[in-house]
Amino acid sequence: MVRKSSSIYKSRALALGVLLIASLASTGCSLLPKEQSTLKPPLVKPAQAEVRTIDAKSGSIVKQVAGSATFVPTKIEYYQQQGAGVIHSVDVRAGSAVKKGDVLVTLENNGSDIELLERQIEYERKKQAFNDAVEAGDAESEHIAKLDFELADLQYKRAKSKADSSVIRAKTDGVISYSTDLQPGDHFDAERVLAAVAQPSGMRLALEVAANPALADIKIGMDADVTYKEKTYKGKVTQTPASAPETADERLRDEYGKTVYIELGKLPEGASFGAHAEATIVAARRDNVIVLPKSAIRAYFGRTFIQVLEGERRKEIDIETGLTTATEYEIVKGVQEGMKIILP
Repeated sequence: MVRKSSSIYKSRALALGVLLIASLASTGCSLLPKEQSTLKPPLVKPAQAEVRTIDAKSGSIVKQVAGSATFVPTKIEYYQQQGAGVIHSVDVRAGSAVKKGDVLVTLENNGSDIELLERQIEYERKKQAFNDAVEAGDAESEHIAKLDFELADLQYKRAKSKADSSVIRAKTDGVISYSTDLQPGDHFDAERVLAAVAQPSGMRLALEVAANPALADIKIGMDADVTYKEKTYKGKVTQTPASAPETADERLRDEYGKTVYIELGKLPEGASFGAHAEATIVAARRDNVIVLPKSAIRAYFGRTFIQVLEGERRKEIDIETGLTTATEYEIVKGVQEGMKIILP
């Protein structure tokens, strides 16, 4: 009986110990600091790329050249040498008036003036000898003297021509429209223009055009609208870079290569050499057509196309272009009014 009571006691004590240990373990865990859970990053909605569009609509497109034109003489005499040489002096300046025969430029003559004087002396001697032979009445002496005189005359004329070529003179009255900037001692190439004399009685407009693709479409005979002192005038194109005369002078080639010349039916009152006027020449014009900026047109491997926005969807459409300017295209096919054209 005693042994059974002792067994029951032990069982109860064991159960009580297990409960105590479990209670202590639970209490110990509750005493430890709890770990904080990691905060999740907030959800950010991705930003949508901004789409820039323009609405396709009808308008006008004009291919033209326009700008400030200068009144220049219609008739200009250019002075240039067939051969190369050296400048001795430049005797005129642009804008100065000259008379026929005035010296414009003097060249180094390499002793041609001395040669001319020597030939002139020889000419006079041979002339006197011939006259003496004629008076003497000796036919044979007269014949020889005549040949000597003719030879001296030929040599004198050649020397004079050579000496004269070293002095460039004005062939007509006028105003110096160009004078070389070469200095004494400077060399110049053959065919280079050294001076130009203009007759200001007739004038035309010179419109300098740079980096305008429309220049290639300007033709002789096209109409030009000119504004001078708030009055408008009509003119005609008389010379373009394509129709300019050939010249070996580099300065003239450069001028002709970028200048359109316009002649007016009637010169404006008060217009003078060097005055300015606004000029416009229309090469082509289209009205009531779809016009888009060049930035909207895309090209890839031979394709010419645009991107349009239909709702949230992009769509590529092949197009056909017509008239083109520096900034715009005429759209001949592929685009309708109201389409939303996507810009880059």
